[in-house]
Amino acid sequence: MAATTIPRALRKGDTIAFISPSARLNQIFPHPIGRAKAWLEHLGYHVKIIFNISPPKSFRDSVLQRCEEIHSAFRDTSVKAIICTVGGSHSNELLPHLDYDLIRANPKIFCGYSDITVLHYAFFTQANLRTFYGPAALTELGDYPQPLPFTADHFLAMLTEEGSPSSKSMGPVPRSLEWAPGLPEFGPQEVSRELVPSPKWTWLRPGRATGRIFGGCLPSMLHLSGTKFWPDYRGRILLLETPMGEKMEDPLPLVVVQSQMADLVNLGVMEVISGLVVGRPYGFDEKGREEFAQMIADQCYGTDFPILLNVDVGHSDPILTMPLDALCSLDSGKDEFGILEVGVIIGET
Repeated sequence: MAATTIPRALRKGDTIAFISPSARLNQIFPHPIGRAKAWLEHLGYHVKIIFNISPPKSFRDSVLQRCEEIHSAFRDTSVKAIICTVGGSHSNELLPHLDYDLIRANPKIFCGYSDITVLHYAFFTQANLRTFYGPAALTELGDYPQPLPFTADHFLAMLTEEGSPSSKSMGPVPRSLEWAPGLPEFGPQEVSRELVPSPKWTWLRPGRATGRIFGGCLPSMLHLSGTKFWPDYRGRILLLETPMGEKMEDPLPLVVVQSQMADLVNLGVMEVISGLVVGRPYGFDEKGREEFAQMIADQCYGTDFPILLNVDVGHSDPILTMPLDALCSLDSGKDEFGILEVGVIIGET
């Protein structure tokens, strides 16, 4: 496989595109998208919202319409970063119809999480592009009155020229001391979310490991098993996180996550990875997180790689912006999860 292409860092004055390749909520929740746009513009960026308001006439029309929005963002030379507005459940419909030659020829920052996992996988395996598992416009960047500081700070540090470190490494991954268990405000109401002390990162199994990190939302990943979009996990640090259940306020049931973890085991993933990083499970209380941790330990029986739990990724606010396929390290002795590269290319035109 060819070397991964790392996109150029954002600079003040650059254009950022918002796209909606999965759920189409722009007209249903315009206020948080407007807040996200205003926040980025206040920082000195331009924002272009790429969203066809015409309702699709058919399933095929819906797929091709969403693909063309992705193509338009990659084709536009003024656009330097693409941020998805939200996740959903239908990004996998797009994969056979995307122009990967176009994406490969126009590398740029691509950010999102949840169902966007399938696009991260496709862009990496088919276009050799480093993408970023991080905040969405509607949810995190559109929070009231502005993004949570931890989310904003790591997003800017990872993706912008002004925020990136002068060294060749991002260094230890920060951890948030507070989190918001509730959902963000999607409407016009001026309501800030309550923050409470975060469940601490936990070394479920100690050890040291180095490897290129890859992964995402567990059920979305499994859509791609057995396809050409499934990557080689040998020597990697696997990144996993879980979404909500059937209702937005409910977690994905533990028995479902257990079954999906067993799928990963049966696919041979756990036999070849060097480490495991698991996001704070969405919607679980303290007892539920203890049961979740035991389930992870049970599913990893017979392996010896280090396992770090309750990390601020995915369906947990605030969240990190993780550079997929970047070289990372785990060291329980130092209580450290590190990113050994910078996320983006600094200084190139």
